[in-house]
Amino acid sequence: MPETVVLLNPRDLVVDAARRLGLAVVVVLAPGGADPGPVPGLLLRSPWTTDPGGLVARLRELDLPGPVACFGFGEAGCSAAAVVNERMGWPGARPGTLETFRDKAKLRAAVGDRAGVPVAHGVGDTLAELGRAITHIGFPCIVKPADGTGSAGVTRLDGPADAAAWLAGPELDRPHLVEEFLRGTEYSVEAMSSPRGHRILAVTEKATTGAPHFVETGHTLPVDLGAGPAAAVADLVAATLDAAGYHYGVSHTEVMLTDAGPRLIESHGRPGGDRISDMLRLALGEDVFEQTMAIVFDRPMTTDGPARRRVAGIRYITFPGDTPVPEVDVAAVAALPGIVEAHLSATPGARPPAVRQSRDRHGFVIAAGDTREELETHLARAVAAFTRGS
Repeated sequence: MPETVVLLNPRDLVVDAARRLGLAVVVVLAPGGADPGPVPGLLLRSPWTTDPGGLVARLRELDLPGPVACFGFGEAGCSAAAVVNERMGWPGARPGTLETFRDKAKLRAAVGDRAGVPVAHGVGDTLAELGRAITHIGFPCIVKPADGTGSAGVTRLDGPADAAAWLAGPELDRPHLVEEFLRGTEYSVEAMSSPRGHRILAVTEKATTGAPHFVETGHTLPVDLGAGPAAAVADLVAATLDAAGYHYGVSHTEVMLTDAGPRLIESHGRPGGDRISDMLRLALGEDVFEQTMAIVFDRPMTTDGPARRRVAGIRYITFPGDTPVPEVDVAAVAALPGIVEAHLSATPGARPPAVRQSRDRHGFVIAAGDTREELETHLARAVAAFTRGS
């Protein structure tokens, strides 16, 4: 009897991965969830994002033949799947593990001294507590929601005047973290974990808008850090995942490579956002969805290393804020050499939003190439086509 997967708002790539593994598929769509196309199995509609208990009740009624596991590969999906798996007694990551990832202060406390010199930080539920933490950490420092995602709410404070202005804002609706400002080069590390250990899939180079919000504007993978730094980064990631108790599937860990070695920024028990999973598949043939499902069902891994060695990247489009967004022939951009996908988020003819968090970005292009130079040529040509307009 084949194993069954319950997939929460899956992309078509997730459904395809389940089919390749020969798994029976149950797709669960929340209201407004994107249809992944033809579903090779049962389709349910459930408000699982707000009522995972209701989904559990429906799944109990179905009495699915085992073994069964639930999977979600976004921030909300991973959390809901963990709740479902725990209540149903199915395998997979547990809610407590993912809570450790979401609470950045809790994760730093769990990692402790396992990974070398810890990042100085403090946490507060009130502005008064944060004021004391800012004084303790000193300037410059970063303030951000302890459970934030997508660069939302991230602010750099460079001195007392910045701190006073920030603290004069509205009362907090959730805990915030204050941490020392790290100087170096920021990377993300994509890894695959099983009860047998952790495997680094790729180190991803990132670009951001810089201070004050540090919104990500591009990613490139894989990059070679050199033997020594790569080993130190791998040790830091393994220590972080062990501290969180994470042993089932893909993770995304952000680190700063400083002159004194790598330092942890944050980690997540899910695939990296910004289409990093797509780029892993394009560049290295690493399918994180297929591998995660195989690990949870204790199947032999379909790969233990890259199936190919290319380079992939994404670049986000930013239009000037003082002029309307131009008309763009997105299909023509997507047809350019090396381009895999192009997307326009901003509305043509309207003034684009200021980019203060990830969801404000105006569009993107994804490309692949045999070398970094070829990749950058493809991306630059596509970005130029976007900014010129039709």
